[in-house]
Amino acid sequence: MNLRKTEEVINDIKTLIYSKGYIYTLCMIIYEDFHIILQEINKVDFRSRLNKNEVSLLIGFLIQKQIDFTLPDNPLDVIKSKERTYELMHELHMSLMTPFFEKMKSVHPQKLERMDFRAEMRTFYGDENMFIEPIFYANDGVYDFQYTDFLERKYRYDKEWLLENRNFDFNNTKVILQRIKDILQEKSKKVNFFSLKEKLPEIIETIKKENPSENIEEHIKEVLPAYEFYQYANLFSDLSENESIDFETLPDDAWKTFYKNLIDLFVIRREDFKKEVKIDSFLKNFSIEINKEKLNNHFNQIGDFNLFNAQPILQIDSERFFVPITFSLYEACYESPYYWMLKDKAYKDKLAENRGNSGEEISYEFLSNIFGQERTFKSVKIITKKGSDDTDIDVLCILGSKALCVQVKSKKLTEFSKKGSFSHLQTDFKGAVQDAYEQGIVSRSKILAKESKFYDENGNLIELSESIDEVYIMGITSENYPSLTHQAHTLLEKKSNEPFPLFLTVFDLELVSHYLKNPYDFLYYVRQRIDLMDYFKADNEMIYLGYHLENKLWKLPNNDFVSLDNDFGGAIDRNYYPLRLGVDITDEGDSIKNRWKNEDFDILCNLLAKANEPKVTDAIFTLLDWDGPSRDNLTKYIRQIKTQTIQDNKWHNFSMLSNNKKGANSGVTYVSWENDNPKELLDRLLTLSKARKYKSKGDIWIGFGSLRNSPRMIDTFVFNNHKWQFDKDLEETTNNLFKNKGQGTVFNLDKKIGRNDKCYCGSGLKYKKCCGKERQ
Repeated sequence: MNLRKTEEVINDIKTLIYSKGYIYTLCMIIYEDFHIILQEINKVDFRSRLNKNEVSLLIGFLIQKQIDFTLPDNPLDVIKSKERTYELMHELHMSLMTPFFEKMKSVHPQKLERMDFRAEMRTFYGDENMFIEPIFYANDGVYDFQYTDFLERKYRYDKEWLLENRNFDFNNTKVILQRIKDILQEKSKKVNFFSLKEKLPEIIETIKKENPSENIEEHIKEVLPAYEFYQYANLFSDLSENESIDFETLPDDAWKTFYKNLIDLFVIRREDFKKEVKIDSFLKNFSIEINKEKLNNHFNQIGDFNLFNAQPILQIDSERFFVPITFSLYEACYESPYYWMLKDKAYKDKLAENRGNSGEEISYEFLSNIFGQERTFKSVKIITKKGSDDTDIDVLCILGSKALCVQVKSKKLTEFSKKGSFSHLQTDFKGAVQDAYEQGIVSRSKILAKESKFYDENGNLIELSESIDEVYIMGITSENYPSLTHQAHTLLEKKSNEPFPLFLTVFDLELVSHYLKNPYDFLYYVRQRIDLMDYFKADNEMIYLGYHLENKLWKLPNNDFVSLDNDFGGAIDRNYYPLRLGVDITDEGDSIKNRWKNEDFDILCNLLAKANEPKVTDAIFTLLDWDGPSRDNLTKYIRQIKTQTIQDNKWHNFSMLSNNKKGANSGVTYVSWENDNPKELLDRLLTLSKARKYKSKGDIWIGFGSLRNSPRMIDTFVFNNHKWQFDKDLEETTNNLFKNKGQGTVFNLDKKIGRNDKCYCGSGLKYKKCCGKERQ
């Protein structure tokens, strides 16, 4: 594969975009690549569309010269120009992959030892230009409305400066952004969008069936331009809705109308806004007067400052303002205020302080809503020796025997890093990730050592449970940090015996907390992400979350490594975006809304959570390790056994082995007691659970018990996570115990027990004559 240099490809891109009437080609590309049918958002082939950064690159170069609004000589020139744009942008992508391809040639084929994997990976990526591609093509990982949701929260302490120096008001900005979005969305309805990129294979098949005798390849080339233009039929002169259009015979005036209306799809005017809305100051902050000399002339390569990113509105004349990408405008309103304030040297220290405080408060807000204020602490000081602070924890969450240590940072990715400077990237990474991780490691060790004292932001002593046996490390950034997931995995320096951290943006945190509101579900997700950091690979957190909600983050049989497709992130798009916009669409195709659910299992876990025992967390995590069918069976058998006791006034029980592939064999024993004596129930439950755990060689065992007249699924529970080991005395006791009949049924979910199989209780008898025997 002969790849051209990036500079050569960019030169060809510039030649193309400065050609006659390219602005109309760009409008069609933008409309088609950024327009989405909400019902089909999870089916969008984003790989075939240009992303925001690619289009911003085109516009950044386009505004360096006077934009040519001259009409194309032939409409087919627009189609050819579109095709050439996609060819060059693909070639640009491949050119940016050159450092990766070159490195791959030098990789030795012998299998690396696992202990050397991370060192080898850092060596592989630790070079100039290796991160330009992943940063430039990184998914945005944020919705437009999240930028406005977090705008005031991020800059709450800078409100006065922004108002006095830039006439920037939060509420006014939100109103204007929504108005612009509404205007452009209403205009977009003029186009009958076909989503051709996704439906093209289907269209081609239809053409082949309808024209079997023709030279099909040539025929497709001839008719496809008509499909493309037909979407825009309403932009031509006044045509009736059902009138067929022969694009080859349309008069010039019709095409002039089309091009004029095509531009207008992206145009807003001052008169579109009410007088009380401060549109003039907004436009001053975020628009560019095009056709000026030396405009954006410092933008020469990927990573250079692009004026369009900061001011994504192009002023065509005194009244018309061109807004090609509304998302970029939302992003600019969130990002630009920081750079405005940064220029004020007298305000620089205050700015840094405010950013730190707001980031910490945003994180605390989300986490306290999940864990509860009584289990969430902010600005925690750790003191081992009197008069000396060891370190601090921005947010500390406690959940039984587990703790979550959260460090909040607000470091941005600099232009030098985006251009490929590895030294600058390391500096940025250190400020955003590495320092937070090392701080988290110190905090984790202090909690587990149980020799330090911990104080909240008000100086009150935090009484930590002696039962805490694991501390998870999380980092959160208030910035949209491109390729955060990739960098945190490849560049992190850690010792082999130290745990991974999980790094999220505040936008990720909002999504995870939306879907995992229960603290046990949330922390379980954190645990799985950390435990499987080297196993699963995805471009952003939304993909991990989508996969977890549909399938659960769990190792797959016969796979050493799993790369997750972006479609799992599309599942979140399909569910969350319409929900937040308040758009009512059908549940068909919504894999998140239609995922596995079991109300009885939720009831069971909620009852467990009410017990004031630290090991409840371990018990619930054990149950969450089970798959959907296993949990369905567990709750079904609980209901059945409890009903049986009510009917015959006798106690009954069953035991169930998990199909957990983690390596730790786990199981459950359930006893439905014949009366309402809790002591008798607990004695029997302890005896049976201990015996079943030993006989099953279980490492983790949970015992549930229910009193006869209790309306609850469970009234007591026991938990044991001591690793199984042979015990001669216990072996004899257990064997004697299971010689008695009627001691319960064992369910193994890997294989349903046949009536002629040997019973799992260890009696040596066939199942149908032992635990499977029908009770009298």
